[in-house]
Amino acid sequence: MIGTSRSGDPLAGVMAGPYNDPVTGERHVLIQQPREEMLRDPRRLASACATLHRLYPRVESFLTRTPPGIELSEPWRRRLTYVRCVDPAKWPAPTGGGPRVTLAAGADDDDLVRAWLVRAFRAGGGVVHHPVSEFTAAAQAAFLCASPYRMSFIAWRGERAVGHATLLTGATDEVTGESVTELVDLLAEDEAGADIARVVLLRAAAGHAATTRSPLIAGLLHTDPESAPEGREFAQSVLITPALRRRWTIDHAYWWAPAHS
Repeated sequence: MIGTSRSGDPLAGVMAGPYNDPVTGERHVLIQQPREEMLRDPRRLASACATLHRLYPRVESFLTRTPPGIELSEPWRRRLTYVRCVDPAKWPAPTGGGPRVTLAAGADDDDLVRAWLVRAFRAGGGVVHHPVSEFTAAAQAAFLCASPYRMSFIAWRGERAVGHATLLTGATDEVTGESVTELVDLLAEDEAGADIARVVLLRAAAGHAATTRSPLIAGLLHTDPESAPEGREFAQSVLITPALRRRWTIDHAYWWAPAHS
């Protein structure tokens, strides 16, 4: 990461550096700690990006972190929004029953989780127009599953596994230094009751976060508006219904812009 405090420098107060996405392979410059006054001034932000592109001419794009309430103008597009669970200890119980949930344990459960994560990585690559190969997705899923901080809940209908919620416990926000529990992936493929299955899985995740007193956060990957004019979000299932949206608040976001020569 580079940064400077020199007055008049386009990078004054900026912490930024190259970042290669391990899943999609995209070559970014990540602007991790931009000043809010720069984010609110398109010309200052464009000047900083031009300077960064001269320093890192091989990058494809820029990513910048923004606090809640910041909306960037073209060419920036919202790429990823992190939401924080509000009072996870009071997550409501689902109505109408639901599948049973167990903590993943053993090789068979881990095989299920890895397969679901492969699907998630490949789907996410499609959303951002950077296809992810089966090999890369499998390698990333195996790496995540091998982490001692990974925890997965599995939902069951009878003897059939119908979804999972996979967490990383003890994760650290690189900017604030706060210890958090991150919901890495949530999937429910129970056609007859997918919403209920997701609620049950989310309740299990929120319950674990509450016991560890670690905030539960989740990342929502946004679709490209050119391919999805409705602007719907990938992983929208995290928010499910208006009632459940009240259980989440925006923590921060990352915006994307192409790098131009």
